[in-house]
Amino acid sequence: MDSTSVGTVPLAAGGLPLFGHLLGLVRGRAVFLQGLRTGGDIVEMRLGRRSFYVLNAPEVIHEALVAQSGKFSKGMLFNRVRPYMGNGLATSDGPFHLRQRRALQPAFHRERVARYAETFADVAGQRVGRWQTGPTIAMEREMRELAVAMMLPALFPSADGSATGRAVEDLGTQVGEALGILVRGMLRATVLPPALAELPTPGRREFLASAASLRRLAEAAVREARSDPAHDGVLALMLAHEDGMSDEEACDELLTLLVAGVETTGTTLAWALHALARDPQAADRMHDEARAAGPGPATPAALPYTTRFVQEVLRLHQPLWFMGRRALETVRIGRYEIPEGAEVVYSAATLHRDPACFPDPLRFDPDRWLARPEKGLPQGAYLPFGAGNRKCIGDGFAWAEMLAALAAVSTRWHLHPAPGHRVRAVADAQIRPDALPMSVTPR
Repeated sequence: MDSTSVGTVPLAAGGLPLFGHLLGLVRGRAVFLQGLRTGGDIVEMRLGRRSFYVLNAPEVIHEALVAQSGKFSKGMLFNRVRPYMGNGLATSDGPFHLRQRRALQPAFHRERVARYAETFADVAGQRVGRWQTGPTIAMEREMRELAVAMMLPALFPSADGSATGRAVEDLGTQVGEALGILVRGMLRATVLPPALAELPTPGRREFLASAASLRRLAEAAVREARSDPAHDGVLALMLAHEDGMSDEEACDELLTLLVAGVETTGTTLAWALHALARDPQAADRMHDEARAAGPGPATPAALPYTTRFVQEVLRLHQPLWFMGRRALETVRIGRYEIPEGAEVVYSAATLHRDPACFPDPLRFDPDRWLARPEKGLPQGAYLPFGAGNRKCIGDGFAWAEMLAALAAVSTRWHLHPAPGHRVRAVADAQIRPDALPMSVTPR
């Protein structure tokens, strides 16, 4: 540990009485959080009267997420979304989190993900193959629905015609739009004070209705899977774990997998298609690579350019703008002490735009990963799936989905943005629903 004297964490400029920095964060979290990086490695931000310690440098983020992770819990941001997602992997903590992670880990082993990849290729090929020349396609919505279509067979394989199959069909037809509403509502709940977030506005009522609908669908799927244990999907593996898992616990994990595996994957794919449509040369490179690789599961080894392309999408359009932790004790990070009980937040999205690690950071350039591969970056500099003992358990799963989807699109279609349309991000890196209109023509 650094033996130098402890410094005082600087307070971010621009705070207002009573509100602190809340208005700046609500008005434009991307610009606001990016601006905090000029204040130093750690900066204090106040939302109302409550302090948050913003970690800006790769080394201090690595300290909190990896080197001293045992001194932090999930914190307030996760507490805010727990009532709507349940106490699954994303929100749980301590021994219970470890137990649940061990229960789910076998479902995401490399060999099993390779089996999923075959299904992803089939599903993506069938769905993308149904597109037609002429009509405008709402690609943001289409990519979310594709993510649902790829995930459900992994959760419930061989469910055709069974009671489980009917539950899966219900999930498939309803989950996409409800998830989008749920995620946008949870993002508002993490930023606004509870008194404002819980005002009974039309948006709030729609959010609560979507959360309740998804919970009912997940409960029905768990009941059906419990009564039909022959299948070996992710849900069946959870229910069969040696420590046992209650229906409520399985439901929480199912909702967590759907939120994490559908909304973030769908958003990333939407941004990827946006980038491809603007760069025909990149689209041609991806097409040629996928054609050379041939049919079958899409892998990073077979699709190196496509892999770099996705890395760059995840860098420049990180789906989650900020995440948090809570200090369980006083923690020394660098030359500062974080007091016990303090909320700590970091923004992977702003970290990924640090010119020290990513020259000309706003330029979309998949080949930057040839000049400086991910392994050559400082620890904590690139965190598309988090780090440490709470890193996303399904990162390999998500990679297999995204590579399959992009291979399916690039081998079949040219993408054309709607004339005169400007894409903009809202609610972190999400694209507005129906705000990515495109047409396609055959290759």
